[in-house]
Amino acid sequence: MKKYSRDWYWYYVINSVLVILILFPIYWTFISSVKKPDELITSEPTFYPHTWTWQYYDRIWNYDTDSIRTNTWGETSEDEEKESSKIHKTTGSVTQTIGIDDAFTNSAIVSVGTIIFSIIVSTFAGYGLTFFKIPFKEVLFILLITPILVPAISLIIPIYKLLKGLGLTDSYLGLIFLHTTAMLPIGIFMMRNAFSSIPNSLREVALLEGTSELKIISNVMLPLAIPGLLTVMVFAMYTSWNDYVLAFLFINSPEKTMLNIALAKIAMGGSQFEMKWGSLTAGSMISFIPIIIFYTLLQRYFVRGITGSAVKE
Repeated sequence: MKKYSRDWYWYYVINSVLVILILFPIYWTFISSVKKPDELITSEPTFYPHTWTWQYYDRIWNYDTDSIRTNTWGETSEDEEKESSKIHKTTGSVTQTIGIDDAFTNSAIVSVGTIIFSIIVSTFAGYGLTFFKIPFKEVLFILLITPILVPAISLIIPIYKLLKGLGLTDSYLGLIFLHTTAMLPIGIFMMRNAFSSIPNSLREVALLEGTSELKIISNVMLPLAIPGLLTVMVFAMYTSWNDYVLAFLFINSPEKTMLNIALAKIAMGGSQFEMKWGSLTAGSMISFIPIIIFYTLLQRYFVRGITGSAVKE
């Protein structure tokens, strides 16, 4: 393709349009989070804030010192003049609170656990499906990646019964187990592709020297499969950090509230009839940051991991 040809021109036009379409929702969320209330909720929206404010970020991250009122119906409501930065749950006469920073920590714990378990299981499964002689290996591989086609919401009842039987309901470990399970079809697929691009002769030489399979994986294969490994990490982080449904259904304790659930409660302002858009957009920007940083750091390896199976022995 010549640099100034018509094809080159349309290449830049099409890709510029795609970039704008992808980044515009993020841009709109950000400017909404720094607008004054009267400018945020208006019939004539603007594409940039005339007056910048960071009040929504301050309200989310700092504890609310205003009093919390409990009405006659036993529901907790906020002072209308200031949005609360804590999630409140009333049980009898006791009000439990959790700050958005605590919810952020909870999501980070679950995401890190999901990444670790996804790497371990995907690595061993991908290695076995690549180098071991297993009867009906291709059929087994297809069965392992088939669940990616099944919506998780359709399995809620059996999933609940399984977690209930294992005693993992309302726990970090239970949520990590669910996120890892949801991640495995993609993880196994990616790691199998990564190992398939590595010559089998390297493993055979290591076996002849008396090296164990575990040492072959850790010392020989994994360093060569780094792009695939980091791709699994990105997908695992994305799957766990952005989850809402499973966290909503299987986490009940206020102190274990996940970030997305906390943001939803803040957005409703303690009432199902009220939406606090300023806090919602500010909280959304805060939740974007880990994903953006994580992907930015691993982007080069992520692209290589996606296309890493092109070269085989």
